[in-house]
Amino acid sequence: MIGEQFVMRMKRYFRFLLVLTAALCNVAVARGEDGKKHELVQNSFWSNWYVQFGLDMSLQNPYGHDFFSGVFPNGKSFGVNASIGKWFTPIVGARAHVNWENGIKLFKNGHDNWLAPFYQPGTNMDKGGYITVVGDIQFDIHNLFWGYKEDRKWNMQVYPRAGAAYNFGVSKGTPLIGVGIGNTYRLNDKWLVYLDATYSMVSSGFVGVEKNTGTGSNSNGFFEIALGAQMNLSKTTKFSKKEAGSGERAVSGLWNDWFVQFGLDMTLQNPYGKNFAGDVFPKGKTFGVDAAVGKWFSPEMALRFKINWENSIPLFRNRHLEWVGPAEDPQSNMDKGGIMLLCLDMPISVKNIFMDYSPDQKWNCYAYPRTGLACNLAISSSSPMVGVGVGGSYRLNNKLSLYAETAYQMTTSEFTGGVSGTGMEVAAGSNGFFDLNIGVQIDL
Repeated sequence: MIGEQFVMRMKRYFRFLLVLTAALCNVAVARGEDGKKHELVQNSFWSNWYVQFGLDMSLQNPYGHDFFSGVFPNGKSFGVNASIGKWFTPIVGARAHVNWENGIKLFKNGHDNWLAPFYQPGTNMDKGGYITVVGDIQFDIHNLFWGYKEDRKWNMQVYPRAGAAYNFGVSKGTPLIGVGIGNTYRLNDKWLVYLDATYSMVSSGFVGVEKNTGTGSNSNGFFEIALGAQMNLSKTTKFSKKEAGSGERAVSGLWNDWFVQFGLDMTLQNPYGKNFAGDVFPKGKTFGVDAAVGKWFSPEMALRFKINWENSIPLFRNRHLEWVGPAEDPQSNMDKGGIMLLCLDMPISVKNIFMDYSPDQKWNCYAYPRTGLACNLAISSSSPMVGVGVGGSYRLNNKLSLYAETAYQMTTSEFTGGVSGTGMEVAAGSNGFFDLNIGVQIDL
């Protein structure tokens, strides 16, 4: 069963990637009225920044409860949100988003039975509501499929979302992953109006009820509908055109700046309540292999899809492993398939932001937020996963580079298979693991 679910997830990921890459050339190259090919100029990192401020409504969707008949009034709440973002190209942007929900007395809902603690209406607001801190990777649908127009009034975006949520009502935190649809309407060069709708998945600890987290159709989560104003911060808010082949650096086209990676890695498991510093060797370490495909959209920003198959090669068996599920027989984890991690990363080149970019540069250093699914094949359980990492690459020649990375990912207790609870009663109390990775990169 878990194999079929994994194949279906993989098919959805690759369909999305194919659609995305097939449309990239619509933005990168266009023909002008003179019949000549024109390209969009790559703006600097400090261009195309904006901020957003708005109001929102959330509609809770706890596992095992009838959303359609019970969300009004049991599951609704109101709050405020703020964001800061940047468009790296006309089709790809990133946004940091903060939402404080159910914490303002003016928006009090006396029937909020589905906000933790469950069936204690008003308690969640009295304790401060809840807060989410997330990052969105935005894909502009209009610019992707119909070409970039600097005077277009209405633009639509889709975005995956990842981050963390903390519920003050039960003093619980959780990883958060989601997907949304956004819209902006341009009033003038400075001001826009935005409307977003997002669905986010969270763990059972966040909702404060004894229900499994679930993924897919049986998840704990909530819808967020946000409306507000957007203000452009940068003087440069548009992308100018130039004749193809002239000196300025163009926005990366369809076949430009792709790469693949292959590597080996070691994870250091960090289940809640365990003494990581003293016991991670040998109880928490595993070994695996990984592969990735990615693209640099600008000198500062890339997207990468990565698969990591962990604790699956008998040559790397750890016979003292105790911190990987199933808790009653950790050694069987490898025999039953190990761990599969499906990751979406957004590398941000620190070097190219603060130093002049050169196509001949030998080394690059970057940081990246990470989101995805952590699948424990041995117990047929998947968990939302969010994390952050740093890495560096050194170019050997025009095609081949070496890279090394380290990241920390947070997961829920479902992934650990009963090794420990999710935790998060205190800020440092999470299930998660470190990932240490080294390998080769081939530029395509």
